[in-house]
Amino acid sequence: MNDNLKIIGTTSSAGGSFKDVKITGECKFAGDVNCEKMSLTGNANIAGNLHMKQMKITGEIALEGGLEGDSLRGQGEIKAASVKIDKLHLYGNLDVKGDCEGEKLQISGALSVAGLLSAEHLEIKLFGPSSAKEVGGSILTIKKSKTGRLLHMMKPTSKILFEAGLIEGDAIDLVNTKASMVRGERVIIGPDCEIETVEFRDTLEVHKHATVKHQVKI
Repeated sequence: MNDNLKIIGTTSSAGGSFKDVKITGECKFAGDVNCEKMSLTGNANIAGNLHMKQMKITGEIALEGGLEGDSLRGQGEIKAASVKIDKLHLYGNLDVKGDCEGEKLQISGALSVAGLLSAEHLEIKLFGPSSAKEVGGSILTIKKSKTGRLLHMMKPTSKILFEAGLIEGDAIDLVNTKASMVRGERVIIGPDCEIETVEFRDTLEVHKHATVKHQVKI
């Protein structure tokens, strides 16, 4: 592992293994980056994978490969082929071409996951239209942010929805969600949800301003 990498301004790097990486400005990496810690204030482009233990972000990072690590927190935009992070706490946008998985994922903003979005504990506060092909985990909560509600009042034509094919978990609490199938132990379908089928093992609550076409106790 090399020494620390400190970048101020606009530059490029071949990539490699480092202890700490600190970027203030813009940096393009030509290959994979491995590090203990990364601190990003600005923009980073990586033409490969990023493997780190801890990361703080204020800005944007785009990867052609996967993003993997123990914890990531901050605000801005993340684009990656795949994401595998134990603890993710992000204010902003998350765009994943494949799967996104972790132990505890907290996202306040908008997200697009082309594959499976999975976490033991998933909490999404919607600021904008969001989607995932499938959602799986233990405790799954999707709600609308108060800020998002104000934005929605300003733009009555645009409805903020989270869309998915399948949502499956133990305890599920949804608002503003459109899905083909919701399957869980304890399920709460809140306002502005449009669900084709709900399969539940224990309890099901459906809000009066929600639509559920089929309810099946299994």
